[in-house]
Amino acid sequence: MTQLILLAMFAVAPVRDTSVLVLDEVVVTAERVRHAVRDVAASVSVVSGVDIERSGARTATDALAQLPGVFVQRTGQFGRTDIDIRGVGDRGCRIAVLVDGRPEKMPIYGCVVTHTLPAHNVERIELVRGPLSVLYGSDAMAGVVNIITRRAGRPLDLSARMEYGSFGTMHGRLTAGTRQQNWHLLFSADKAMSSGHLPNSQYNGNDVSICAGLGLSSKLDLDFTGKFFSGIKHEPRRSTDPETLVATGWNQYDRGGLDLTATIAGTPVQGFAKVYRTFGEHEFDPKDCWHSTDYTNGAVLHARRDFAFGNLLQAGVEAKNMSGTWMKSDTNKPSWSRNQVGFFAQDEQRFGPVSANAGVRYEYDDISGGIVAPKAGVVLRLPGRASLRASLNRGFRFAPLNYTSVFPPKNPDLKPEVTWNYEVGAAWEVVPGFAFDFAGYMLDGENLIETGPNPNPPPPVQFQNKGRFRFKGIETGLTARSGWFRGTLAATLADYGVNTRARPGLKLDGTVGAELNRVTAEIAGHGVGRYFAADSSQSPIPAYATLDFRAGYRLLNWLRVSGRIENVFDARYDAFADLPGAGAGLYRQPGRSFTLALDFEN
Repeated sequence: MTQLILLAMFAVAPVRDTSVLVLDEVVVTAERVRHAVRDVAASVSVVSGVDIERSGARTATDALAQLPGVFVQRTGQFGRTDIDIRGVGDRGCRIAVLVDGRPEKMPIYGCVVTHTLPAHNVERIELVRGPLSVLYGSDAMAGVVNIITRRAGRPLDLSARMEYGSFGTMHGRLTAGTRQQNWHLLFSADKAMSSGHLPNSQYNGNDVSICAGLGLSSKLDLDFTGKFFSGIKHEPRRSTDPETLVATGWNQYDRGGLDLTATIAGTPVQGFAKVYRTFGEHEFDPKDCWHSTDYTNGAVLHARRDFAFGNLLQAGVEAKNMSGTWMKSDTNKPSWSRNQVGFFAQDEQRFGPVSANAGVRYEYDDISGGIVAPKAGVVLRLPGRASLRASLNRGFRFAPLNYTSVFPPKNPDLKPEVTWNYEVGAAWEVVPGFAFDFAGYMLDGENLIETGPNPNPPPPVQFQNKGRFRFKGIETGLTARSGWFRGTLAATLADYGVNTRARPGLKLDGTVGAELNRVTAEIAGHGVGRYFAADSSQSPIPAYATLDFRAGYRLLNWLRVSGRIENVFDARYDAFADLPGAGAGLYRQPGRSFTLALDFEN
């Protein structure tokens, strides 16, 4: 705890300078149409591509680690960076994760493979803390993460990065593209390798992506994005395993996604139509005996209309077909599939400084049936660039195929898991460049899926809707900018009741940075307390704090050299990764590490 206190004293200036607190920042994720942050009733954060580069984040979800209300679970520097939002995540199963609005999930398990989302070529990441199933459907029961990729911005748009660091880590990236009068094209490739900080923690990942667009007229645009990842991640032994245990586990993931979007603007009714496909092949080491393929085909149609009396009406429909196949043997390949369709509408009315909205979604799943999710919110703008907000949201998640159809405890009668979020918040730009944000929430969960005695065995246990929780918390953030100086501070204080496993009740994050001519420098601190390896506050994990240092120098207009030291004081600490099955437990985190990088940009 002493380390946490020192970290709080250090971070007197405030999470990243583009996060929650830039009150005129425009976002898309929160309400599916463009709003200033202070006009959104939900708690919204935005992390820019510049901040991602500065932080050294290796995956898109890792770039969210310093935001209030977000906690990242990892087993090392590379590989999984599973996030919890307000204590709910379950390896991304209970969070809607999207790339350019395209859902990214494994249909069989319903989870996100976070290391298939490297942080290269990201324009920004928009995060909603709290449920938003009205607009984003199943899985958005804890929050929404939308990773928005970069488009070419110049006639010749070239950039490259080369990195080398501790643990035999090598990373390279190349981006090339062009923007012409009515079309654009950008290609990006990323390669990362590491021997890892522990035995059997090596990593090898490869990612390519493409983004292209064509303006057919002043009112109609077509955009295409695609990506493919192939990589293997080895998992080390847990800190509590005997030293004689030799870890051998590995996971091979190949995942891809494609989407085509038509956007209509400049007419009374505006909107977009998107069709997409995600697909993957996953193989775990032979002891797990798992090899599967899957795909999701989907479409979204969204329309909006602005009326002269200050009213914004939006509505849409979304449909998905999800399928998975277990490559059990050459002759036995069982498959499962499901279909979902959802209809949603939201109306927003502005009355002077007050903006109020209400919406509802009905979604039907051909295995779990239908569910209704409502939402309501209000924002009051106050003099002096301040605002108050309040919201009520219902989130839900349909049980994934591994619960309803695949494994022996399966139960096709499972109902959707549900959360209710009650929230109030405030934002205030005290003086230009110095802003404050506050959110207080209560999140109730019910119908959570757990195993229980099977009334009609075999098998002896069955998946059932029996879990409940009530989480409460406070999230605060400060951002300061003045000329060459920037600083951030974020604090999260949460009460998880008896559900304390892997959920820290206290988290502090801060940065202090400067930019002078060609030189940039930043110190970032991260601290965790009230941390347990079991429920009911049992098996306490020692509190820890780490400091990172990052600096860069622009040698030429097109060449920049940078370096970073992670865990400057070589803190020795363990973190809990809530992995499925026997993998859950404490993992020793990396000590001090060094990275040098060269960046080229035309």
